[in-house]
Amino acid sequence: MRVGLIALCFLVAGQASAQRMSEEEFARAVRALADDSAETRVEAVDAIGRRGWRHRRAATPHLRRLLRHDPAWQVRASSGRAIGRLSVRDAVPDLVAALRDPQVEVRVVAAAALWRLPDPAAVPALLRLIEDTDPAARQWAALALGVIRDPRAVEPIASLLDDAEKSVRMDAIRALGRIGHVSALRPLRRFLDSSHGDDEKNEAVDAIASVDSPDKVNVLVHLLDHESGSVQSRTIRALGQVGDALAIPALRRRRDAMRSPDGRREIDEAIEAIRARMQP
Repeated sequence: MRVGLIALCFLVAGQASAQRMSEEEFARAVRALADDSAETRVEAVDAIGRRGWRHRRAATPHLRRLLRHDPAWQVRASSGRAIGRLSVRDAVPDLVAALRDPQVEVRVVAAAALWRLPDPAAVPALLRLIEDTDPAARQWAALALGVIRDPRAVEPIASLLDDAEKSVRMDAIRALGRIGHVSALRPLRRFLDSSHGDDEKNEAVDAIASVDSPDKVNVLVHLLDHESGSVQSRTIRALGQVGDALAIPALRRRRDAMRSPDGRREIDEAIEAIRARMQP
């Protein structure tokens, strides 16, 4: 639930920022950042994050300082969230440092902000966060690494495919697809032989189709014989999107064994899509 709430805060930020903060309001918020009350500081930071886009340059040193040094974790977390909302790229080093914060909420917010501000400099710290004891931290580490797309992250993210939390596994699969490195094919293929649900396995099929290597077609062709009809259907559609001429014979064989008219129609559509891509 906490991960969903944090993500929602980032997603609604653009709408909230439509009401611009005036110069007077910004000055008042900055003064409130020095208030003795942590609650008051949080309210001021949140107001700047939601409505202070035009003041982002002036707000940056305050937000960076609070993220690094404020004694209240709520203020540190709010500062990290505001940095992400305002796309303060100068604060990436502060976000990287916050990935080691003793409070998990701050670590999660920092990773979520780095998802908005992907930077290769954050990779080593995010790789350490993958081993965090909190599932929300592991999940956001995978998400942030996915948008950075550094191949060094493939093996550590692949270790999350065995995570106890389904949400972590799902976002690990998606991150591997976003990175798109050929080294992700083996762990994704192995995942499809696991006991996890078809919804997760279908995500793995999509991730395989996103890999930037012709080897993915061979992997998808073998999945045409998967025991799950849902996975077979997802694989057929994936081959229609990324398959080449070498996939057509395998699709035809699968069609000959298919009893369902809908399944045969899916295969016909996939073959037609492949042929259309082959046209000069």
